[in-house]
Amino acid sequence: MQQHPSASRQEAHFSQLDTEIFELSQPAAPARSKLQGQKRIRVQQKLRDSGLALLFLAPAFALFIIFSYYPFFRAIWLSLNITNELGNPVRFIGLDYYIRILNLRGDGDGEYLRSLLTSCQFALIVVTLQLLIGIGLAALAQAKLKGIGIFRTIFTFSIAISLASSSVIWSLIYDPTTNVTTWLANLLRLPQPGLLNNAATALLAIAVMTVWSGLGFNFVISLAGMQAIPEELYESAALDGAGPWQAFRHITLPLLTPILLFLLVINTIQSFQAFTQFSVLMNGEGPDSATNVFVYATYHAFWFDHRYGFASAMSIILFLILLLLSSLQFIFLGRRVHYR
Repeated sequence: MQQHPSASRQEAHFSQLDTEIFELSQPAAPARSKLQGQKRIRVQQKLRDSGLALLFLAPAFALFIIFSYYPFFRAIWLSLNITNELGNPVRFIGLDYYIRILNLRGDGDGEYLRSLLTSCQFALIVVTLQLLIGIGLAALAQAKLKGIGIFRTIFTFSIAISLASSSVIWSLIYDPTTNVTTWLANLLRLPQPGLLNNAATALLAIAVMTVWSGLGFNFVISLAGMQAIPEELYESAALDGAGPWQAFRHITLPLLTPILLFLLVINTIQSFQAFTQFSVLMNGEGPDSATNVFVYATYHAFWFDHRYGFASAMSIILFLILLLLSSLQFIFLGRRVHYR
């Protein structure tokens, strides 16, 4: 009996639907395999990129390990031991060196603690003057006057002179035979001879030289920060009746706080690490140990007294002090920083 054409078409249609349902019910093995392959390729690509990055970073890591990390941890270990003349540990003593340096027991002469206080006094003078004078000169250099570029060049002149060269120049200025020193000593009614030979003025004289040497850097950074402030803010303030001082106080200083925080941290670290100017100008502890800062005392303990463990403990103490000061500056002053 011949089947009706419409029935044949219906059977074919249902057969096709059954096939599609069966295919959909089966797991897409080829698609899943393809996704897994792509994922594996991406992981392999990331591993290759990471390996290539580590390969390029390997020289930098090697330099850090050899010249930074190893000496740092070596200094920590030496500071806990008594060392021989070759610098090798011979006996473990724990924190005894730290207690003696800070005179925590009160049975020492306090020489190293006084040198640490001298460094704090020196840093306070230098950092304060560098920030104030640097900002003041940058504000003056912002003036739209004819020939102001010449003064900007003069203000940045000290950048081109190394610290050692600056120390030599100022040693000639402070020489008792020069008229400048004699005139200044007579003006301040200071005892002769020379500012560097007087315990009351030696540290201040070196601080003035250090301020002059770092003035160019502070001026350039402060000027760059001021020039980055939009001019429209000053124009709006002028329309509201604000004068130069009000604009400087309420616009320049708040927007300059990131630069000020940066300069404060950098100048503090550099001041506590100051050594070259003391070595060139004084070549010793100075009159009544007035210029015996902590870094110079560390240098003397290491190279002259050969107390390698003791000097290592002093360097670790300086590191911890700088770390603490930098952290406190970021914690307490970072809240007042205005980032645009």
